[in-house]
Amino acid sequence: MALPVLILLLIVYGYILLMFLFYLEIGPDSDPGRDLTEHTRGVSVVVPLRNEEDQLPGLLDDFARQSFPEELHEVIFVDDHSTDASASILAKWTGAYPRFRYLRLSPGTSGKKSALSYGIQHAEHDWIIQVDADCRLDPGFISAHITFLEEHPSDLVAGIVTTGNGNGSFLESFGRLDILALAGSSAGSFSLGRPMMCSGANLAYSKKLHEETRSFDPESTVASGDDMFLMIGARKLGKTLSFITDRKSIVRTKPQKDLRSLIEQRIRWGSKTPGYKMLDIQLLALLVSLCNISILLMPLWIILFSMWWPWLAAAWILKTLADFMLLFRMTGITGSRSDLKRFLPVSLLYYPYFLVTVLGALRGRTVWKEALR
Repeated sequence: MALPVLILLLIVYGYILLMFLFYLEIGPDSDPGRDLTEHTRGVSVVVPLRNEEDQLPGLLDDFARQSFPEELHEVIFVDDHSTDASASILAKWTGAYPRFRYLRLSPGTSGKKSALSYGIQHAEHDWIIQVDADCRLDPGFISAHITFLEEHPSDLVAGIVTTGNGNGSFLESFGRLDILALAGSSAGSFSLGRPMMCSGANLAYSKKLHEETRSFDPESTVASGDDMFLMIGARKLGKTLSFITDRKSIVRTKPQKDLRSLIEQRIRWGSKTPGYKMLDIQLLALLVSLCNISILLMPLWIILFSMWWPWLAAAWILKTLADFMLLFRMTGITGSRSDLKRFLPVSLLYYPYFLVTVLGALRGRTVWKEALR
């Protein structure tokens, strides 16, 4: 067998094996957990935000409908210098709901990390749940997290983030399957004991852990990635990290409005990877990149190495099957299995899309809302 073909097959089959392991490690399609009739643990939910006037009413309504005891939780909104109507919306709601608190960052301080730290400093409870302001939540969101924590004592718990239902377009399905593939890899890696990624839109941890991991977060040089640096710090400190798949704990964000917005979001995510400086995380990113680029160029490989075309075609088919299995699991958990009807065209278009995002991420530009972070 030609050496280039052997190398390509090793890359692709290495990816297939990893995705299969992730698939096996993720829990069943529904993991509702045990509903506790009495909660004793208090929790502070911290929501950093900037210019979210369109999204805040829905999120505020979701928090108002939480089934978790009012006396055991608070929701802290930390405004990072919004210039829209976010402040007036929050003032109205915080006046009506005593458990809602509204804080503003002082002049000269900005950024999501600063907003999070400020909110955590003012939190009344020792357990923190971090949520983004452009999300929607199930009424049992907080209760699901705390119930899981009681059954699985942890220092950090990551959860699933996906997109909510929009206009039902192909782009919506494309973006949701993409983000669910990331969520599946995250869930599988946690279960394997080597957490590789998590999302700050659905993350829970102790105040103590946040304080202990500050030395692992290069805030002065890497302005974003608060979630990943927290997870990396927890790993290095030997903490217990878990992943929750209860459907009530899922966070749903608004689908991106167009392809450009989707690509720019993925570029922001990908540009942070070099700053993590953890070997297995960077090796995973490298393996995924090499595999996807190899599949993108598969027609060329089949032409150049026509003798080995059955091996190359089999690798392509098996890689597609591995991706489908992982997404089958995740769409079952999130109740979005209908998106798999578009799996084949999504899988074909994914490769050029992936190449564009990788090239964009290599530029290293990261933004949050309107400001460079």
